[in-house]
Amino acid sequence: MSKVFCNKPFNHNYIHMNGKMRLCCISTQNITQDNDYTQFDMNNNSIDEYWNSKRMREIRLDMIQGREVRDCHRCYEQEKRGIASLRSMNTIFDSIKNTMVDGTYLKQPSSMQLHMGNICNLRCKMCSQMYSHMIGLELLEMGDEDPEFLLWVKEQGAVVNNWTNELGKKEQWFKNEKIKNKLFDHISENITELCVIGGEPTLIPEFYELMEKCYKDNTLKYKNITLVTNLTNTNPRMTDWLPATKSWSIWASVDGLGERTEYIRYPSKWEHILKNLEFYKKSLQGSKNNITLSPAVQLLNIDQIGDMIKWWTNFAGGELNENFSFTWLSSVWYPKMLNYDVAPMDYKKLVYYKLKQFDYKDTYYQNTLKNLQEEIVSQEERRYCLKAFVKYNDAQDKFRKVSKSWRQLLPELEKSIIDELLQ
Repeated sequence: MSKVFCNKPFNHNYIHMNGKMRLCCISTQNITQDNDYTQFDMNNNSIDEYWNSKRMREIRLDMIQGREVRDCHRCYEQEKRGIASLRSMNTIFDSIKNTMVDGTYLKQPSSMQLHMGNICNLRCKMCSQMYSHMIGLELLEMGDEDPEFLLWVKEQGAVVNNWTNELGKKEQWFKNEKIKNKLFDHISENITELCVIGGEPTLIPEFYELMEKCYKDNTLKYKNITLVTNLTNTNPRMTDWLPATKSWSIWASVDGLGERTEYIRYPSKWEHILKNLEFYKKSLQGSKNNITLSPAVQLLNIDQIGDMIKWWTNFAGGELNENFSFTWLSSVWYPKMLNYDVAPMDYKKLVYYKLKQFDYKDTYYQNTLKNLQEEIVSQEERRYCLKAFVKYNDAQDKFRKVSKSWRQLLPELEKSIIDELLQ
């Protein structure tokens, strides 16, 4: 079995929130044009231009010949630790058969993950300007009060915030009518597996335009639609569109129970999340459709993962099944201060014993227990990240005037971090 092959370069389009093209949502490299420098961009290039570009042909040949691809290093890292990755090989034989000797692929992609910009109504703890323009606007406001803090955030890079360029900028490449219409035609005609993500897609009118176009084109019946949403908003027309699809799945971005998810996904409201979950639950209409709980597993919620699975199982009627599932694919690697690997070992052991009491046989749950027992990062890196964690979250909590700070919500974590930093 190949340790490097993946279906994505053979059947998948990925459009980033800024309009750049990548292999998939895990990859951090934008696909470059044939000059190996300029990046493909929906503002200037079509999907046809990048699909059989020099870089895409190289990637396909590397995978077929068993060579690692730099764009895929995060999946390789996750798999080495027993953590689920998005790498899939279920079309390996067809993929090889339809690839020419120079790496050109003869078929149109049938799968797409579409980021419709970075417009969002939330300012999630693990998020950045790249995925929510509200994060950027908040940082600018904090910078007005404390310029040195904003400078520090920018200097920290991936430690505290993944993206601080052009703070507050709204990525709206899809507002260009020519680009939008060509893209929507491509999706309607070719894409059978469509995942829409933001920002928050339910806030973006063009998402509804896309659904309506495919509905009127009578092509929804060929499509498996996945919507990644924070569940703060929905649209009554979904009751028309969803039943018209071949199947649909809601990936529910919920990061804790009650006040914990309200803190992490600020300023969401638990009651609204539950209301919209019920809306989709009532729309399930048979086994072909699904709601997947997809928490961003991180330092702020790792202690509550067992409780979340129990709550979700209860919501599903007592058993996770084809209608209700749970995924580990959203583990937070960046910002580093929220990766639970940086937690003090005594806190990781405390969480380990708490989670171990919940006898859950899932492989990835068991691998998480294993990872909690291991010292992954050096003491120097851990202390650096924890100092950043305290500084950033204290400042943000104060600015937001939250009803409960991270210290109040997670007193055991607070004590553990203080003890670690006093050593």
